[in-house]
Amino acid sequence: MVGEQILVVDDEDSIREIVCSMLNAAGYQCKQASSGVDALGVLATGEDFALMLSDLMMRDLDGIGLLEQTKIKFPEMPVIMVTAVHDISVALAAIRNGAYDYLLKPFEREQLLAAVRRALETRRLKLENRAYQSNLESLVAARTEQLRQTMNDLERSYDITL
Repeated sequence: MVGEQILVVDDEDSIREIVCSMLNAAGYQCKQASSGVDALGVLATGEDFALMLSDLMMRDLDGIGLLEQTKIKFPEMPVIMVTAVHDISVALAAIRNGAYDYLLKPFEREQLLAAVRRALETRRLKLENRAYQSNLESLVAARTEQLRQTMNDLERSYDITL
């Protein structure tokens, strides 16, 4: 959904600016962090981020470390890893640690926006599914209680007729 807040994490100012410019032009809200540690601080503020785009290679806390910590605290938030490292083992490590997708620099605007749309749609469906499941569990609990009450009423009626 357009208008959702996205956290962009990269230690290169120019990359962050370009990515945020692309996202803003597409209607998304963008917040920036210049490092993994900075990103954790931004996430700790309690702002509701629908998605995080993170560089893989950063000074203080690399993208995999940030991904691992983010997935613990915000398991529903998709993370797209962005890197110039063309190594399949790095991509696999990111995916195994919970990354939704993996983009290689340089990437095209449409490639970025397509990955963002897919990630946000997946998140929306997961949240919708969780709400549906929670509602279903509440309905089952309520119906079970109604059934229990009906059974008690039937037992009392049976006892009275005997």
